[in-house]
Amino acid sequence: MIVKEVMARTSLKFYENDLIEEVAKSLVKQSLKGGLVYNHFDSLIGVFTETEILFGLQSRQTRLKEILLPSFKMIEETAKINEVDFGLNCMNPVMNREGVIVGYITKEQYLEAYAKNTQIQLKHLDAIFNSTHNGILSIDATGNITSINPPAEKMAKTTKEKAIGEFLTDVVLPAGLLEVVRTGKGHTEKYRAGKRTYITNRSPIIDENKVIGAVGVFQDISDIEFISNELETVKQIVNELDTIINTSNDGICIMNNQYNIIKMNKKFSRIFQLTNKDNYHLSDISGNIEQFIHGVIKSRKASSILKKNMIISATPILDHKKNVNRVVINVKDMTEMESLRDELAKTKKILSSLNHQNESGFIYCSPTMKNLIKTVHQVANVDVTVLLTGESGVGKGEIANLIWRSSQRKDQPFVKVNCGAIPESLIESELFGYEPGAFTGASRKGKKGFFEQSDGGTIFLDEIGEIPQHLQVKLLRVLQEMEITRIGAEKSKKIDTRIIAATNKDLEKLVIEGIFREDLFYRLNVIPIKVPSLRRRKEDIPILIDYYLKKFSVKYNKNVDFSNDAIKAFMNHDWPGNVRELVNMIERIFVTTTSSVVQYDDLVQLLNLEPDLSISEFVTVNQIIPLKAAVEELEKQLIAKALQKEKTYRKAAKLLEVNASTIVRKIQKYEKGN
Repeated sequence: MIVKEVMARTSLKFYENDLIEEVAKSLVKQSLKGGLVYNHFDSLIGVFTETEILFGLQSRQTRLKEILLPSFKMIEETAKINEVDFGLNCMNPVMNREGVIVGYITKEQYLEAYAKNTQIQLKHLDAIFNSTHNGILSIDATGNITSINPPAEKMAKTTKEKAIGEFLTDVVLPAGLLEVVRTGKGHTEKYRAGKRTYITNRSPIIDENKVIGAVGVFQDISDIEFISNELETVKQIVNELDTIINTSNDGICIMNNQYNIIKMNKKFSRIFQLTNKDNYHLSDISGNIEQFIHGVIKSRKASSILKKNMIISATPILDHKKNVNRVVINVKDMTEMESLRDELAKTKKILSSLNHQNESGFIYCSPTMKNLIKTVHQVANVDVTVLLTGESGVGKGEIANLIWRSSQRKDQPFVKVNCGAIPESLIESELFGYEPGAFTGASRKGKKGFFEQSDGGTIFLDEIGEIPQHLQVKLLRVLQEMEITRIGAEKSKKIDTRIIAATNKDLEKLVIEGIFREDLFYRLNVIPIKVPSLRRRKEDIPILIDYYLKKFSVKYNKNVDFSNDAIKAFMNHDWPGNVRELVNMIERIFVTTTSSVVQYDDLVQLLNLEPDLSISEFVTVNQIIPLKAAVEELEKQLIAKALQKEKTYRKAAKLLEVNASTIVRKIQKYEKGN
C-alpha cells in the first residue's frame, strides 16, 4: 500500500491571510479534513486540520497564519506506507515525482492505512501458517502452548481451543521443545507416535538475546514407506481406466499426429464397423472428419462437430514442447447427449440459484448488483457515514444491514429508526432521549434515545428526508461532534456510533426548496450509494422468482412453477414497487392459483396484460380430419419450419421447446411412415 492510495488529493490552496471562517466553509463544502497554507510567494509555509479551524473559531482568531502548524514533512506519493517517517505532525503534504504538491495525508489516514497494511501482512502470515502441509506448534518460556496449526491439531488429536494455554506434555508426548527452551539450541529428531512416523525440526524463539519460547515443525513421513504400494495402485488405476474405456457407451479412440489410430474401444469399432485388425488410419473412418481433426491439431484446442446423429469431439494431448502428440476422439449419440444437456441445464439452474444467494444474503446475477455489493463491502470496512438512496422497495434496509454485518461493528448494536413512522411530537425524545421529569408524562427514570442505544454500534435512519427542520440542527451536531443532549439535560454526552441514512426522496431538491438543510445533506452524503430499481436489473427477476417459488412452496406446502411466457411477462413489467412488489405478487399467486404451472393468461389481470391470441393467429382449421392425423401433420410442418430456420436438431428443439431426442425420434417415425 502506497501513500497516494490513502491520501487526500486536492489542488485547493489556502493562503496565510485567508479568513478562518471562509476556510471552514470551504472544508465543509469540499469534505476536506484540513489543508495546506501558502504565503504570498506561493511557498508552502504550514498545514492545518479541522482541529485548528475549530480552535481558531472558538478563540476568535481571524486569519490562517494565526493557527497554522509550521512543522511538517514532505512525503512522496509513491512511498510505501510502512516505510513513511510521519513524525509527530497532525498532517503532512504529499508531492508527486515531479516535486509538485498534490495533496496531504493526515495522521489518522496514515495510522489507518498502516494498521490495515499490518493486518494484511498478518493475514498472509496466518494463511501460510494454517495452510502449510506440515504441523507447527510453539510454546512460551514456561512451556505453555501459544500456537498450533490445523495439521498439528490433527497429529496431536486435539483442537486449537483445547491446546492453547496448556502445558506442552499435557497435549503432545514429545517434550523436545522444553529442552530447546532450556538450552536455547535447536535440533532435529525422528520419532514414532502410534503407527505413524514423524520428523521434527525444533528452534528457539529469541528476543534481545533471551529465549522467550520455541517452535517445532512436524512432518508425517509415514507415506514415504508406502511408495511401492502407491506405484502398484497406479498400475491398478491404469487397468481400471482401460476397463472403463472399453465399457463406455461412447465410442473412444486415441490417434497419433500422423492420423494413425493406436487405440480404440469396442463401441468405436462398432459405430464405424471396424474389425480388430491393426494400423487403422483416420481415412478408414466413414463420415469424412479428416479436415475437422486437422483443424484440431493445427489449433491445438479441443473442438466438437455435429455429424448426422452424432457429436464428435476431439481433444489434443500436448507434449512438453506444446506440440500435439495424441488426439482423443469421443463419439456420442445425439439423443443421449441432448438428454444429458437437459439434466445439466436443470442442475446449472439449481446451482445458479444457490450461488446467487451468497454470503451477503442477496439474490442477484446482474452486473449492476455485483458492482453494488462490491462497493458495499468496500464501504463497510471504512467507518464513515453512508447515504442510501433509491425507490421504495429496492432493499435499502437490507443494504444497511449488510454494511453493519460486514463492518467492524458487527458485534455491536444495530438500531433501526424509521423517521417517517415516528410522530413529530415524539421524534426528538425518541432519537435523543430525556432526563427524569423532563416533561409531563416523562418516565421517572428517564429514557435513552436511539442514538444512545446505538453507542458503539450502528444506527440506521430510514426515511431521513422526513425528519423535521427543527431537529436537523441537532442531528447535524451529532454528525459533527458525536455528541447528544437529552431533553432536559444540562450537559451533552459523547457517543461513538456509525450513521447510515436512507431516503427515497431527492434530498438535493429538498435542499433547494429549503426543506432540508444543506450542511446536513453534505454531512450525510459522505458515501452516497444508489440502490438500483428492479427494472434496471431485470436479469435478476428469473432467479428471484426461482428463489421465492422454493420459499413459498415450503410455506404453503404446494408446488407451483412459471411458464417461460409468464417469466417473460414478469421481466417486461415495470414493478414500481420493486422487489417488495415482486415478492408480494409471487405470494399472491401462490395463495390464489389452482394450477401447478402459472401461464401468461393467469397474469393478464394481475399485471394488466393483453390476452395472448397467438394460437388463433397461426393455426387455422380448413377441414375435418382425424385428430391423430391432424396432430402428426402439424408436428411435421412445425419440425420442418424449425429445421429450415435453425439447421441443427438441438437448436430446432430449443425453438420448439422440446428435447432434441424428441425431434430425432419423430423424424425417424415420419420417415418410416413415408
